[in-house]
Amino acid sequence: MLSWQSLQFYLQFDRRWYETADRHRPDPAHLAAFRELVPDGWTTRRRGLWFIADPPGRATPAQGWKLHVTAAAGESAEVLRLALPVLFAHRAAFKFLIDPWSVDLTSGKNFSRTASGKFITVYPADDAEFHAVGEELAAALAGRGGPYILSDRRWPGSTAVYYRYGGFAAIKQLRPDGISDLMIAAPDGALVPDVRNPYFSTPSWVDDPFPPEEAEPDGALNGRYLPTAALTFGNRGGVYLATDRDTGAQVVLKEARPGILVGRPGREAAEVLEKEYRVLSALADTGYFVRPLDFFHEGGHAFLVEEYVDGPHYSRHGIVTNPVITGRLDGDSLRAYYRAQRALWRQIAEAVAVAHRRGILLGDLSHTNVHVTEDGQAVLLDLESAVREGLDPHLGVHTVGLASPRLRATNRYDRANDWHCLGALMLSSIMVVNNTTGFHRPAQDRFLDALAEDLGLPAELTALIRDLTDPEAVDGDTDPDELLKRIDALPFDDPELWTAPVPLAEPAGRRYGDPEAGPGLRDADLAATVGLVTAEIEAAADPQRADRLFPTNPLAHQSNPLSLAYGATGILYGLHRLRGTVPAPLLGWALAKDVDPAAYPPGLYVGQSGLAWAFDALGHPDVARSLMAAARRHPLRHALPGVLHGTAGHGLAALHLWHRQHDPALLADAVADGEHLAAAAVHGPDGPHWPHTTPGDDRPRTRLGHGHGGSGIALFLLYLHLATGEERWYTLGRAALGHDLAHAARLPGGTLGFPSHTGPAEGRTVLRNYWDEGTAGVSVAVVRYLAARPDAELAAVADDLLRDSARRYAVFPHLAHGLAGFGNVLLDAGELLGEQRWLDEARRVADGILLSRIEHPDGIGFPGEQALRESCDLATGSIGIALFLDRLRHARPGTRTDFHFTVDGLLP
Repeated sequence: MLSWQSLQFYLQFDRRWYETADRHRPDPAHLAAFRELVPDGWTTRRRGLWFIADPPGRATPAQGWKLHVTAAAGESAEVLRLALPVLFAHRAAFKFLIDPWSVDLTSGKNFSRTASGKFITVYPADDAEFHAVGEELAAALAGRGGPYILSDRRWPGSTAVYYRYGGFAAIKQLRPDGISDLMIAAPDGALVPDVRNPYFSTPSWVDDPFPPEEAEPDGALNGRYLPTAALTFGNRGGVYLATDRDTGAQVVLKEARPGILVGRPGREAAEVLEKEYRVLSALADTGYFVRPLDFFHEGGHAFLVEEYVDGPHYSRHGIVTNPVITGRLDGDSLRAYYRAQRALWRQIAEAVAVAHRRGILLGDLSHTNVHVTEDGQAVLLDLESAVREGLDPHLGVHTVGLASPRLRATNRYDRANDWHCLGALMLSSIMVVNNTTGFHRPAQDRFLDALAEDLGLPAELTALIRDLTDPEAVDGDTDPDELLKRIDALPFDDPELWTAPVPLAEPAGRRYGDPEAGPGLRDADLAATVGLVTAEIEAAADPQRADRLFPTNPLAHQSNPLSLAYGATGILYGLHRLRGTVPAPLLGWALAKDVDPAAYPPGLYVGQSGLAWAFDALGHPDVARSLMAAARRHPLRHALPGVLHGTAGHGLAALHLWHRQHDPALLADAVADGEHLAAAAVHGPDGPHWPHTTPGDDRPRTRLGHGHGGSGIALFLLYLHLATGEERWYTLGRAALGHDLAHAARLPGGTLGFPSHTGPAEGRTVLRNYWDEGTAGVSVAVVRYLAARPDAELAAVADDLLRDSARRYAVFPHLAHGLAGFGNVLLDAGELLGEQRWLDEARRVADGILLSRIEHPDGIGFPGEQALRESCDLATGSIGIALFLDRLRHARPGTRTDFHFTVDGLLP
């Protein structure tokens, strides 16, 4: 799953789909300056947000000392004009950001802190040119500056020119997850990572060309505040726990780095932080807001000092107490939860009201702006977006799903928006669906209606939420005193409320047992929906593009355009399974792609063996055999153990294709995969497991679940046992599944959840319940082991596992980590265990999925990764959802209809 920060970049270029920077239409300011000055013979090309300029007749080294130029907001065109004569005179290769908007974007608080500030990059031919160009750029740009480039060191005496050692050519080394790391060569020729740390560093064999700078003292900031731990890091600066040496108190330091921009249009982060200090100071005596303690500048950075608030933010507090999530849906639990929420809503409403009385708009009131202390007090903090009416510039910063439509359209705050945020927070406390409702506003009423019915919510609550989130509301529509009365009057103390079980707590069979009874969920309705989804996907295809065939998850752009999980073959596989055929131009696009082993790993969900599975299903078994032969030889075949990217996934593909094509070489591949896993297993008190590192984390960890952990490996080993008849594979697989089950944690409602990995933090982590990580993925293996032979231990836990997936609501609707993954494992259970109740529960899951649908004139789409844009992909997009909805029509006890890359034909 991509982080929220990583996804932000792909939101900039299209309102419907995740898109790349190649779609950006640049302002001409930078290109005009370049064209005016460029000598004859230079060649140019665009790559994303960069314009690359190469001098005639010169080869650029693969690596060396590179120069970076930073520029302040609004000055980039002039900085470029000053730098170009130096670069042209030395015939130095270079690149620059394509327009001022790109400079502002990369200077923004949400941009990568190791890439921010790099406006111009220069690739000197040798050390002499490095020194000459650096000196002349420093002179030409004297007095200029911009964001400090964290990965670099400043050129002596300059505030605009920086340098670091790194790669000039893009030497890539493929990872098992399909993403490539950039590399440089050591003196012995070995490739090592071209590390971009958020601090200056050099490879071990390279000496800094300049004397070391005087080290900054590690003492207390402002002579008083001693940082003790980092809470978060971002491009704007860090947030730190610190000790106030004058008082001994624990405090929080918020940092603002110079040159970093916040909001639309961008304002200097230090200016915004000082404004936040003034706003908090104006509210300090109210008791609702974090108290500011100090504000100061040091080393060019600004710091806000606040009291430390001990308690989770609003969303985390809700995750661990919300009955919809915990499964405790009895009347007492609902009553206790909503009474506590009512108290929080009242406090937040009082905080908004007192801010308005003092002429302050809060602007961005989100889940992370509200912390809840142990005694149930709401404390508002992080008022970056707050403004004093008529005094401060509006930043437009907002949170999707909480901000009013008017704020999103105008980037201006008003009082109605603050009340809208409160209403959206109230909705999120019923269920966190705000990303979906923020991206597709019509879904809000659907969710509110469904939740009200399923939870027996009082009409007063839903009416209040609708009034607060009315998109037409304006300042003055909400009277604070009347609002407080309405909150106080919410009838959660009514003894008649929740005396009978709420519908969500009842077995799904009571409502969904008759497939023909519910509108929208009848088999004919599901078929129509699936048809509209596939029509929309085909309409979105663009075989004229080289980078992707369908709009999809950004991971397709970071890995490869064909993968099962995110790319074209997964979508084509789904279309073929649903329609029986795919348009020839679309299949031709996929077949025409070169599957280079340097760019395609061997694994199942992003690599060659997954492509083989898909092309075999699409009627090209010869292509499948060729791809499996390439995967057999791939150096990364055993780099990871799991199903998504590793040995077990390759083994599943080998078994599936052996079962279809009867090629003994494929069975031999699967056996070799089993032998490798057996040799690599670490045997501990809980059973065999496979510790491994992950990108960005060199600590070996044992992952749990289907995608990366023992449950997925166990599934492969079960199938290998069934294919070979060798009991040793069953024994190892069953023990691996037992290892995962040993780390299950019981939720308050009696179901089971799982941490993402084992280790000392298990008890403090959020439990997962999805297909890729968590309960649903563990259940995939448990159900099939039970189908293979009786197992009293597994039978004893199966119900608690499957009940965790019997949900109508989740944050996302899709397959990998959403409702479709829940529903699909319930269909597994209904088919393989022969229990109709799980098929009924799957129909309820489908009902929840359809709440997220996005209706277009000629089709239906669904929100993709993080529900910030639509997507067509299998793992997080529409085709995966459509495959589940279609399977729901056909699944019956005893059938075997799974589409999700299992080998159930081997089961007895």
